[in-house]
Amino acid sequence: MSTDRIDIETKVAMLEHTVDALSGELHQHAQAIALLQEQLRSLVQHLRPKHAEPDLGPHDSPPPHYGAS
Repeated sequence: MSTDRIDIETKVAMLEHTVDALSGELHQHAQAIALLQEQLRSLVQHLRPKHAEPDLGPHDSPPPHYGAS
């Protein structure tokens, strides 16, 4: 074999290894993103009912110690 062919085959093998490694990383990132999205959905569902039910009175009313004339 010529040295040019060996160099090319070596580079191709290294590139295949790199692509496989990047593919694994991409898969892990996709799983992490899916988990974060599910956690965000859960958080939104948890907070939404509390936002819909105000437990405070109107903010325009005067405080009790103000005294009505």
